[in-house]
Amino acid sequence: LLGTVTIVPLDTYVGQWATNYGKRITEKKQSAKSKEKPDNLYDAIRRSDFLTVKSFLDKKKKKIDINAPDPEFKMPPLHIAALFGKTKVAELLLNRGANVQQRDDGNRTALHSAAFLGRVGVVKLLLDRGIDVSVRGDDDDTAMDSTNADWEMTQGIASWLRVPELDQKRVESGRERVRNLLREARTPSQQDSSNSENSVDTSQDKDAGTLQQSRFKQTLEAIRSGYAGWLKSDRFKTAFKKSDKKESRDQGIFGNLKPRHLIFSRVFDHLWFLWFLCWLIPLFVCAESLLRCFGTSVVKIRLFQLNASIWWMVPVTLLPQLLMGTMTPRMHFGPDTSLGILPQPHLLVYYAIFFGFGMSVFISGEKADRLGRWWPWHLLGACLCFPAALATMANPVVTAIPQMLFAWLMCFGFIGMFRRWCSSESSVMRYVSDSSYWLYLMHIPLVITLACLMQTWKLPIFLKLMMICAGATLILLVTYQLFVRYTWIGRMLHGPRDRGDLIHRHRESMPGTSA
Repeated sequence: LLGTVTIVPLDTYVGQWATNYGKRITEKKQSAKSKEKPDNLYDAIRRSDFLTVKSFLDKKKKKIDINAPDPEFKMPPLHIAALFGKTKVAELLLNRGANVQQRDDGNRTALHSAAFLGRVGVVKLLLDRGIDVSVRGDDDDTAMDSTNADWEMTQGIASWLRVPELDQKRVESGRERVRNLLREARTPSQQDSSNSENSVDTSQDKDAGTLQQSRFKQTLEAIRSGYAGWLKSDRFKTAFKKSDKKESRDQGIFGNLKPRHLIFSRVFDHLWFLWFLCWLIPLFVCAESLLRCFGTSVVKIRLFQLNASIWWMVPVTLLPQLLMGTMTPRMHFGPDTSLGILPQPHLLVYYAIFFGFGMSVFISGEKADRLGRWWPWHLLGACLCFPAALATMANPVVTAIPQMLFAWLMCFGFIGMFRRWCSSESSVMRYVSDSSYWLYLMHIPLVITLACLMQTWKLPIFLKLMMICAGATLILLVTYQLFVRYTWIGRMLHGPRDRGDLIHRHRESMPGTSA
């Protein structure tokens, strides 16, 4: 909670500074370029320089491939015109032979680009030219899906693609009109697909297993869609009553507050896991207190002890896993992130299972020592599940199983590996472990700052990445030693530490050690 009023505001401030800093850099570059005549077709399209675009296309000595993608962003000229909303330029490209069905590096058409920023004029043009509205990109997303991107993501992608500053109301209004156009559009490919599905359903050689899987997928999609609608509903929005009448008296601190969504409004940022613990620990205490009222305890219930807990906790994880990615594009790997005041229910259940497993390990005593003894095989299994999960991300039914197994096998594998190689006490490892909490809490504003300051450096991107990571780590370790480890902050993070002892002062209480 202390971090919510200190670290999170710092993250927000640095993020806003970085955004403004990046805009200033971009404006300087664009200002310098605007004084020069575009030297390629792609920049001419971005500047909406119709005559220059036409002159590039009219060149006879050096004929231009009108469908060749931009070397920088791998986008064909038609996609760039669609993204920037240049209807006349897009029409010129189509008249000169641009392929309306061409796909970019992400397997998306120009319709995806136009729909993304609500470019109504370009969308109408593309639909008139017969573009296929059913095309799905590498993320299994249609042009309709592109209109549902949240504003923060939209700004980030647009800035990266060098699109001039956007007006949110104008974009959202355009997206709504685009959605209506796409709903009205019916392409032959969709009708053929519908007819083929009907004929396949009536054929006698239809595989029963495939049909059952298809029905299960449809049922799951309906559940996911209903769940997403429930999460996004206004029932989770705060509402502060405002009077239309002008009143002279003070309206109080709630007078001008904007409605916030209790689930999706960002509150905790990267401190979300601490907020989840604030939910899980009281829930566990309540459950244990209830059990004691009936004369028992979690410790006495065999179902919560190893190895019995593994046999039911692992498969139960599949249930919340099936709901992962409901609020994001269909291709999704790993658990979601919940940053609001109210945790997303499926995520709370998901992490409650792992929290319960940690409790199970704690109460199992000597049985826990055998956990992870097959760690090489666990890590090998995780290495096999990882590509399987990536390959099946487009199907939430299929990908849930390898993703679930990957998470558990990684847990078992690392538990065993660290018991095998890092079981002896080490002052260096203890120090690194103590400092890791501070590094996690404070790394974001520092990394953002370093990245901004280095963005204009003419160095390979991987070299800059290594410099940022090394520089941030060094600075945070120094600040940890000087301002955290032996202060009240360190006491809050990891307990008291003595300057004369790098190892935890209570090491004598650890099994196998003595004073």
